[in-house]
Amino acid sequence: MTIDGPGQWWGRRRSRIRAQWPTRLPGIRFCARGTLTYRAHAPTKTGGTASARAAARLALDELGRSIAQRHMPEQLTTAQERLTLAAAHWHTAENTPGLWLKARITLMLTEQDADRAQRYQDAIREVTLQLAQEHERRERFRQAVFATPDDTRIWWLDRHLDDLDSLDWEVFKKKILPLVGAADDIQSEAERIAQTLLYVWEKLGDSPGQHARFTTTVRTVLDQMGWNDALAWLAPGEPSAADSPESVRGDGGEPRPIAEGGTVR
Repeated sequence: MTIDGPGQWWGRRRSRIRAQWPTRLPGIRFCARGTLTYRAHAPTKTGGTASARAAARLALDELGRSIAQRHMPEQLTTAQERLTLAAAHWHTAENTPGLWLKARITLMLTEQDADRAQRYQDAIREVTLQLAQEHERRERFRQAVFATPDDTRIWWLDRHLDDLDSLDWEVFKKKILPLVGAADDIQSEAERIAQTLLYVWEKLGDSPGQHARFTTTVRTVLDQMGWNDALAWLAPGEPSAADSPESVRGDGGEPRPIAEGGTVR
C-alpha cells in the first residue's frame, strides 16, 4: 500500500533537537534548538523506533547544514527564514523512503561566536576602507598630476625645487611622461626636432662650405616638395651654393670645386 502523507497523528513521534551547524565563516556556528516530528512507514518502520528517530535526525541535520553553511553569521535572520520554509511542513527524506518529517527550529549565535563574527566584520570593514582610501588617493593623484603633460612637468619640477642639480629631464621623458598617455605631445615633438637640428648644426661646425652645401640642399628639397613658402626660415644672409668654394653634385657624388667664372671644368 502506498502512503501519500505522514498518516494519522497517533503514529507520529517527536524528538527534541539540539545541534550546531557551520556558517559560511569558518569557526563560527549556528546553534539549533527545536522540535522534530516524524513518522516512519515501511520499510523504515521495520527497523524500530530508534532506527526511525536516527534516520529523521540525520535527514534534518543534512537539511539544516545545507542551509546554514550558505550564510554568514550576520545573515542569521535569512538563514532562519529559509530553514523554516524548508522544514516547517511535512516532507519526505530524499534518501529514506517511507520517512516523513517536519521541524520547528530556532537558530541563534552564542555570545562568543557573535563576538568573533563582529571582530571579523570590523577587520573586513577596516581593510575595505583602507583599500578604498588608497584607490581614491591614487585616482586623485592621477587626475592632478597625469592629466596633461604640462601638469606632469610642473609636478616633476616641484619635486626637485630643493635640488635643481638632480633634475633629470631624460629620466622624466623615459619613465614619467609615458604614464600620461600622451608622450608624443607637442612639446616633446618640438624637443626632438630641436635636438635633431642641434645635432645637424653641430655637425656643420664652422666650415662655410658645409653651411653652404646644407643650405643649398634644404632649398632644393623644399623647392621639389613645393614648399617654397618655408624658405623664409633661412636667414637672408645665408651663403648660397654659388658663394661657396664647393658645390653639391647633382648626381649625389662628392662635392667638387667651382671654377673661376662659374664654369665647371
